[in-house]
Amino acid sequence: MKKKRIVMIAVAVPAVLLLSVISFLVQTGFHERTDVALLDHSVSADGTKLTFKTIVSGSMGYIRGFADQGGGAKPHRLKFYSTFGGLNSSFGAKHEFALDLAETDTAIHFARPNGGYELVLQKDAETGAWREP
Repeated sequence: MKKKRIVMIAVAVPAVLLLSVISFLVQTGFHERTDVALLDHSVSADGTKLTFKTIVSGSMGYIRGFADQGGGAKPHRLKFYSTFGGLNSSFGAKHEFALDLAETDTAIHFARPNGGYELVLQKDAETGAWREP
């Protein structure tokens, strides 16, 4: 009976530790990054795709992707997410992204710490060019 307990503990402790580490590494990839800044952008010749480069303005961390929280309505409201693997992991890190554009799109906002959004790009109504405000 005593040997059974020792074996069970010897198996359970590493299993719990392993699951905890895996859980931490996966969950970190779902943290929102509100310190993302726009570096550069370009629009495809046909105007249907905007490619933009970003940087994290904080001292640590990387981004892996974004979600458009615009809900189908314009303007685009982008939330960015941390990479998987912990605070300063570069696993899956990206700094260049593409966003599909429609003719009716007018602005692109990035999520900010206060729960709001900041305007980072705006479409000029007269020329159709995308510019920083």
